[in-house]
Amino acid sequence: MRRGLILLAAVAISGAVPSIAHAAPGDGVDFGGGNDAGTISAGTSYSREGVRSGRSNCTWSLANSGVTVDDVGSITWPRVVGDTTYNLYLRRCPDGDTFVEVAETTPGDLLPALLNDLRSRVLPRPTPVFEALDPEFGWAYVRTALDFRAGGNSWRQLSVSASAGPVWATVTAVPSLLTFDPGDPNGSDPISCTGSAATAPYVPETPGDCSYTFTNASSTSELNGYHFLTTMSIEWTITWTSSGGGAGSFDPYTTSTTAELAVAEVKGLVTCTGPRSSQGGC
Repeated sequence: MRRGLILLAAVAISGAVPSIAHAAPGDGVDFGGGNDAGTISAGTSYSREGVRSGRSNCTWSLANSGVTVDDVGSITWPRVVGDTTYNLYLRRCPDGDTFVEVAETTPGDLLPALLNDLRSRVLPRPTPVFEALDPEFGWAYVRTALDFRAGGNSWRQLSVSASAGPVWATVTAVPSLLTFDPGDPNGSDPISCTGSAATAPYVPETPGDCSYTFTNASSTSELNGYHFLTTMSIEWTITWTSSGGGAGSFDPYTTSTTAELAVAEVKGLVTCTGPRSSQGGC
């Protein structure tokens, strides 16, 4: 019972009592009380806040101090619960001031979860877009440059952030390399392109940097004798920044998508119609 009452203890901070804060479900406490002779009485409002998505637009001031509670004893911040140390902050926001108890956290504590979230949930797989396909049959042609692009808004910078009180970290991914693997084991190696070429407008007269020329028809494919199983990949450059000016980088990360693509070979038949060059030259 004594321990339970201490958790209801007042915040020993002089000055006006800020408004009640509402912490995320299951991560805090909320109570109301008053101020007497510079010591906030038992039950004064404060919340316990855990890690939250995004960055806070509020300002934070460390407000650690001691508290005396009638018939119970005293409580002070920083305080230790189990293996966790908590500090008390005064959070000032446009909608009011709040006392918030926050577990001691460093930006490094936030980064692993942010990186995992970015990789598993945020980063898109490329949406393959092929230019100059046959308008009727939808296949590419041998010895004809095929432009490929990252469609579906998959080629863009993305970020995730998290905060714990005044401590925050942001992880940012920038697409740096688009690679096309034709899926033809007897063809040329995969080809890569960078920057704006990955989303550049298609110009029929001039193949872009993101283009590939097949040398074999997909009738040679071991997949089904009709399609090559192509792969398009985006390599992401990943960096991080944090409160206190910390910054760094992670290893690049790749997202990929496969797509079946038919490649046809057209053979021309020249018919001799006469000895003159305009007649076939025979």
